[in-house]
Amino acid sequence: MSSETPFVDDLGVHVFPLHKPSMSVRIHEVLRKCLRTWARVVSLRTIASTAVSVAAAICLAILGAGGSYAYLNASAPVSAATTIKSGTATLTVSTLTLPAGVLYPGVTVSAPVTVTNVGNVPLALRIAGFTPPAPATTLSASLSIGLFVGACPALPAPTWSAVLNTTPVVTSLGKTLPVGGSTILCVSVTLPLSAPATTQGLSAANFGIVIDGIQA
Repeated sequence: MSSETPFVDDLGVHVFPLHKPSMSVRIHEVLRKCLRTWARVVSLRTIASTAVSVAAAICLAILGAGGSYAYLNASAPVSAATTIKSGTATLTVSTLTLPAGVLYPGVTVSAPVTVTNVGNVPLALRIAGFTPPAPATTLSASLSIGLFVGACPALPAPTWSAVLNTTPVVTSLGKTLPVGGSTILCVSVTLPLSAPATTQGLSAANFGIVIDGIQA
């Protein structure tokens, strides 16, 4: 502490100048503010004596902080075990079982399949193409594949159709499945009247329709 002569300010506070004038001024100003606050608390008769003790404690805490006036703060670490997982877009399709029997020009056979959304997002259904038959034959190249949403009637009237040996354009089925939802699709196979005679006695096997879904 400095040997300089202390003085008394207008609030009756004895001020002892420090070697560092700026620190002395800051502490003096803080103490003056605290005492003014304390004087206001004491002047309110409805305030209990414990409030005066709190005011005094606040003044002492500020002075004891070595001139630091930072806001109170607290922190806590973020858990290191946090895991974020992506969702899935998944469809399942039941087995297609067409009626047994021979197919000749002008005849259509059909059967239903059930498509189910087992992923985490709604999916809008589309026809994405074919899986080619193995082996390819004149018969398989002549077949027309049709499809529509709903149960199969006695005479199917598909809203979409394409010849099996072509590459169809990806087409929306106009049906969106919510998570866990399902729908029935009617699949039809037609041998047109224009089929060549070389289709006789042949078979078409291991072909399929690709159904996919995009997030709705």
